[in-house]
Amino acid sequence: MFEIRAMVLKVVAAVVALALAAISASSQAHAEEEARIHITFSKPGFDNAGGYLFYQGQKYRLAVTGAKVGRIWVTSLDFIGTVYNLRSPADVLGTYSAGDPKAALAGRASAARLENAKGVNLEIRAVNLKRGSTLDLSGITLKNAGWQLTPE
Repeated sequence: MFEIRAMVLKVVAAVVALALAAISASSQAHAEEEARIHITFSKPGFDNAGGYLFYQGQKYRLAVTGAKVGRIWVTSLDFIGTVYNLRSPADVLGTYSAGDPKAALAGRASAARLENAKGVNLEIRAVNLKRGSTLDLSGITLKNAGWQLTPE
């Protein structure tokens, strides 16, 4: 049973990644202002988190810290969303918070709305959380995971 769930989660993650790539390619007209994001939290402790920013036809690897994940019975948590007010890939980096604590809660049916100090907004929702479950994403920090920044 556990092996089937793990395999299903891997298939869901692969489908999400492909869908995000297709969405990123189709939304190039809005690339100056918005981008797509995919974040995966993996066990143990869900402190092994990473993701990708899809912006202007490029894929940027991200490291994610600061998430407060409680007891959730999955091996990984996948989140997808949109990034707004982006002028360059570096703008997505930083710590995110929400003015309203309820706005920081992400679930399968609800999106968290967060903002960093540069005015970049994330609207992100869970792909594989149980219906009715939510996760507080306030305080997450997105970091550069190896891509080179070019001077402007």
